[in-house]
Amino acid sequence: MALAEILLITWLSSSQVWGEPMSVVTEHSPPGEYLDAHGRVTGATAELVRELMKRAGEPGDIALLPWARGYRMALQGPNVALFETTRSEIREDLFKWVGPIKRITGGFFVRRQDDIAIETMGDARELDGICVYRDSSGGQSLTELGFTNLEQPSRPVQCLKMLMHGRVDAWVTSDIGRMPLLAEAAYSENDVVLAYATSTKYLYIAMSLDTADATVALWQETLDKMKLDGTFAQYYRGTYPDEMIEALSQPGRLDQTRK
Repeated sequence: MALAEILLITWLSSSQVWGEPMSVVTEHSPPGEYLDAHGRVTGATAELVRELMKRAGEPGDIALLPWARGYRMALQGPNVALFETTRSEIREDLFKWVGPIKRITGGFFVRRQDDIAIETMGDARELDGICVYRDSSGGQSLTELGFTNLEQPSRPVQCLKMLMHGRVDAWVTSDIGRMPLLAEAAYSENDVVLAYATSTKYLYIAMSLDTADATVALWQETLDKMKLDGTFAQYYRGTYPDEMIEALSQPGRLDQTRK
């Protein structure tokens, strides 16, 4: 076959996979996604997705937008990829999915040194104090459940300080949500441990429905390879919990989970 024919076939195959370039968008959500001093989107998850795009041959870059605007774009298309998006039952048929790229586990966190055991929500009701920052979804849920042992300061970091000073027994947060606060207050990830999980959510890249199936498959295959070769862990290590990294570094095991 002549070289010109080979090049033509390659170009046509690429066009069928890619179509129009993807518009890849995210929101401000440090440490995963934020703007650096030069206005460039960066952060652990943003850099992971940027590397995925590079390996998949995607020519575009990442834009940071308000969540509501990015979500509308992904619903409408054409060729929009939005991250990081909770893959829920309600959203399942609204997008095509690549991931998971993150797992968030929420619940009751305690000081490691206290060795407090919480096996049921009933146990949590008996604690001397639970801190939930004011107007948080976790606090609202516990209030609706009739919890009367809540402390509700206006800032999340205040909950951490109350816990570490022994003013409450537990802090309602997530494994990821606690980490920037721990760093801000100069505590270690190991100082605060999950005693009882109340929810687990898996986050994905949500692609608009018009996106070619071949493109979705290529992105998923590329992400899976990044998990297997250690690249996924490389971008996340030191920013997100080791347990999450290890769980998500096994392609296929969690990909069909719906939370």
